[in-house]
Amino acid sequence: MIQKEKIRGVGYFLMALAAGLLPFAAPDACAQALREGLALCGGPLLLSLFPFLIVSTLLIQCPAADVLGLPFCPAARLIGVRAPAAGRVLLIGSLGGFAPAASAAAGAVRSGQLTAREADALLPACVCSGPSFVILAVGQSMLGSAELGVLLFLAQVAAGYLSAALLARLGGTLGSMAHPAVPTASQPLRLDGIIAQAAQTYLKLCGFVLFFRMLAAGAGEVLPSGAGVFCAMLLEVCSGCDLAAKSGRFASMLCCAALSVQGLSVLMQVRTICPPEMTLRPLYRARLLHLPLSLLVFYLLLPQRAQETFSSLCGRVTTMRRLPPDCALLVFLGCCFAVCELSRVLAKEPDQTQRDKVANQS
Repeated sequence: MIQKEKIRGVGYFLMALAAGLLPFAAPDACAQALREGLALCGGPLLLSLFPFLIVSTLLIQCPAADVLGLPFCPAARLIGVRAPAAGRVLLIGSLGGFAPAASAAAGAVRSGQLTAREADALLPACVCSGPSFVILAVGQSMLGSAELGVLLFLAQVAAGYLSAALLARLGGTLGSMAHPAVPTASQPLRLDGIIAQAAQTYLKLCGFVLFFRMLAAGAGEVLPSGAGVFCAMLLEVCSGCDLAAKSGRFASMLCCAALSVQGLSVLMQVRTICPPEMTLRPLYRARLLHLPLSLLVFYLLLPQRAQETFSSLCGRVTTMRRLPPDCALLVFLGCCFAVCELSRVLAKEPDQTQRDKVANQS
């Protein structure tokens, strides 16, 4: 515990030092980043995030929303969560991204529809960038191809579900999550409180976006080009994708890596939204699995010959795939079958060990 506090203190000191020096070392870049961050918070982010913060709370508190989450229930069972609210959380994550998903998971924990352990297991599958940001902002605006944006979104979602399923089985948490949480007494639905809470949450998220976007822009200006891109990817996903899209030949793969890492800003935003009883440890571990899985899936779907020009004119993309969609779907199903078989093997090993102990004692 003392060692962890020391590491945290060193991190705070480094961020304070960077926040104090970067505005003097790169004033133009930091000012431009803050202006772009304010425009983002008052424009696309406001439209794509704030309504979903309200929708996520309404769907979690509405029992009829279980019908909408039914298509996601098999994926939730694969992760190891059988509670009906799990499908709703995955649905919200696939439509709204990480912030609405974290808000839905937190609301389910507070209302007793999910345990904190179940919510932690679901977060690796639904903490990702929303389809509007990936397809329109990253794909169409930054890379010049909405098709690449669709492939990026599919890659990060598929990698999220696979990493969540692998962690649930390798961590041995399936047995403890076999039964759904028992709901507590439901509180009356108050729309004014939901809107006020969503507004407060959105203001907090905008603060994270502004701070880490300024750090990422300043680091990209001061550090060499390669180090600046890497630093931006670790700090803030928007700036990381922006710099990665301008990096050259491997821009799409670097954007995929930036979307997989999500950045320190996203992880801290999720920590702010979720209650203290959620440890978020599966989410942190899943980022290590998510990166290679997302790059592999995206590589299988990536156009074979693509001419990408990162300037004021968008390059043309020749849509010749490395794998046809049906073959890519078969590869994904094969990975799912491998996860299921691995879970069965891991489930048999504790049972066999228990039988051996009983035999030795008898």
